[in-house]
Amino acid sequence: MKELIEQKWFGGYNTRNWEDVASLYADDAVVHAVDGDKTGGQAVVDIAKKWLEAMPDAQIIPKGIVEDDPDTIVVHWKCEATFEGPVRNLEPTHEKVVFHGLTHFKHRDGKIIEHWATVDYRPLKAPAAV
Repeated sequence: MKELIEQKWFGGYNTRNWEDVASLYADDAVVHAVDGDKTGGQAVVDIAKKWLEAMPDAQIIPKGIVEDDPDTIVVHWKCEATFEGPVRNLEPTHEKVVFHGLTHFKHRDGKIIEHWATVDYRPLKAPAAV
């Protein structure tokens, strides 16, 4: 599952292959989002597309992937993007930014059944050089 997440989730996000991303999720997967829980792979795609309104050239690079136990994968990732639109009450700087996050995937029978993500938004306040 670790390889599928790296190839289809991160690869799919970076190439905007939303079918690959959504296909990883069970239909009843719970996606824990800032504005409440959502269901299924399409919810993840919708969230990603919303992010891309603010950072249309975003590329997410896995920095470390850990299989915490047989049904859990945690990924530390880095995002490189140009901050072009508002996100989380932060105004765009139109500068390149680099920020990090963690995504926790719980899976069963080859499908993601639960998804959490935590993002460090601090670099969006003061852009860092890429």
